[in-house]
Amino acid sequence: MVIKLKNISMIIGLLFLSITSIAEQAPKYEFRAAWIATVLRLDWPKSSTVSIQKSQLISILDGMQKANMNAAIFQIRPVCDAFYASEIEPWSNWLTGTEGQAPNPYYDPLVFAIEEAHKRGIELHAWFNPYRAKKGSSDGTSADHVFNKHPEWILAVGSKTSADNIYYALDEQETEDRKATDYILNPGMAVVREYVLSVVMDVVNRYDIDGVHMDDYFYPYSGINNEDQATFAAENRGFTDIGDWRRDNVNLLIESIYDSIKAVKPNVKFGMSPFGIWKSGVPSGIVGTSSYSAIYCDPVAWLDGQYIDYLTPQLYWPFEGGQDYGLLMPWWADQAKINSRHLYTGNAPYRITDELHNWDADELPHQIQLNRNTEGCYGNVYFRVTLGVLDNPKGFLDSLKTNYYKYPALTPQMSWIDSIPPIDPTWVDVAESDGKAIIRWGHDLPTKSDDEPYRYIIYKWPDSDLTDITNPEYIYTITTPSDPDSVTDGNYSGYIYGVAALDRLNNESNVVTSTGLAIQPSEKLPEGFHLFQNFPNPFNPSTTIVFDVPKDDFITLSIYNLRGQLLETLVDEFKTTGRHTVEWNAGQMNSGVYLYKLQSSGMTIVKKCILMK
Repeated sequence: MVIKLKNISMIIGLLFLSITSIAEQAPKYEFRAAWIATVLRLDWPKSSTVSIQKSQLISILDGMQKANMNAAIFQIRPVCDAFYASEIEPWSNWLTGTEGQAPNPYYDPLVFAIEEAHKRGIELHAWFNPYRAKKGSSDGTSADHVFNKHPEWILAVGSKTSADNIYYALDEQETEDRKATDYILNPGMAVVREYVLSVVMDVVNRYDIDGVHMDDYFYPYSGINNEDQATFAAENRGFTDIGDWRRDNVNLLIESIYDSIKAVKPNVKFGMSPFGIWKSGVPSGIVGTSSYSAIYCDPVAWLDGQYIDYLTPQLYWPFEGGQDYGLLMPWWADQAKINSRHLYTGNAPYRITDELHNWDADELPHQIQLNRNTEGCYGNVYFRVTLGVLDNPKGFLDSLKTNYYKYPALTPQMSWIDSIPPIDPTWVDVAESDGKAIIRWGHDLPTKSDDEPYRYIIYKWPDSDLTDITNPEYIYTITTPSDPDSVTDGNYSGYIYGVAALDRLNNESNVVTSTGLAIQPSEKLPEGFHLFQNFPNPFNPSTTIVFDVPKDDFITLSIYNLRGQLLETLVDEFKTTGRHTVEWNAGQMNSGVYLYKLQSSGMTIVKKCILMK
């Protein structure tokens, strides 16, 4: 009877969430990610042909961008192999078809993935499997693989059947795999921990990744008995209980990775994705495999020690039952909140249509709603991107596009890493050209500091009285690091715009609004003599200068250095009433600050511009 009452209470709660969510404002900060699995070529790549690989990855990232997702968890090391150019581990056989063989024609998939993700405003978190050394007959075969170079580091463990594992299993085959022999790097050996750390830091040092991510493959689900007894005897570090020692082996690795990342690139985030149940019976009503004792994984210790930035427990279950999402998720959120860290839940849209589970279409939407209404939870990571998200099972992708992810969102800020915003833009101008508004912004002087802007967020408000920056409905766009300092908008009449700078962790500067409260279509003649800020600025070697002439007049537009010496005259002629555009090519000039002066019969305006070669 108690269970029934609890379930009724949960159903009522879900009904309330479904009713209220429509009226709720979507969050401006939310982690919206999916795992891109490369092991067994589950999501990518489906071919060894380089052109097909690139095309497929672009298609995946395009799909994520269209759904306003902002992070990709990209698997680059499934079994001590590499989906990137490594001098430590061999190329993955799932990349090229042959372990140790580089792509032909050559390219670095991780460089390609980072560049394409960043073009779309998507963070790239590099996903490592820390210990798994061999999964099938085609991996671990090359002479350069650690399985062959250091057989003394390998543990062959497993063949323990556990009924609890059915709560986690991806499908029937995965259930069987968890009963089979596993080959893993021995977590108890200090040399192994140093080796794994070296692999991770090699990537951190050489690639422009946004995060390091590890999943739940620590000690194997298939079980471990006395296979590491000799290591325990040789390297017990004073532990007398082998379970405590195994958990500490994992903790030592994670802490060393966190400390090393922060010493080299503090802005690179470190996230862990453990099994979704810490201990059976915690919280009350939860039953299933205990990650604490089955795979010697203690995420609570990682949070308590504050040596991760975010936690993504794999909560691959629905509401109600022995693995009730409605109980587990709030419990994890509390653990993260009290330790000032972020919870991004691992969710399982692949179970919407698989034969074992066949979830209702509203299961995942209800989970998103509960996340948004739970303090300490800041987003979702979906398993997997091509099976559960982009294939749109029971309309799930449609619901993201039209409802939950209708508006863009920034990945959540992490104040414990950095809370200092970048410097503000010093000017924002809006000009009309060819039926479109051109929104430009910039800085009067070059920004070369730790707080240098990484990209920009552009707001668009329907009238001058509404300048709300908390509602993502008013986010017109978020630029990428490679975008120029301008955007265009064809629907601009009566709107005003604001621009703020963002740093790498999405700390936001003050918002600078556009010159004038609103702009009108070009049929309206200029009301005054106006010189706009050049675009782009800084520039190399060309920039555009726009000016308004309120009445027919003789106009001069000239370039000067800071000593007031005339360098070039761009315009020296009679101009009719209206808006005029001039391009200045400064290819023969040296880098520096220049002045451009606009003169009419009764007015003079001077502005600065910056040439940076």
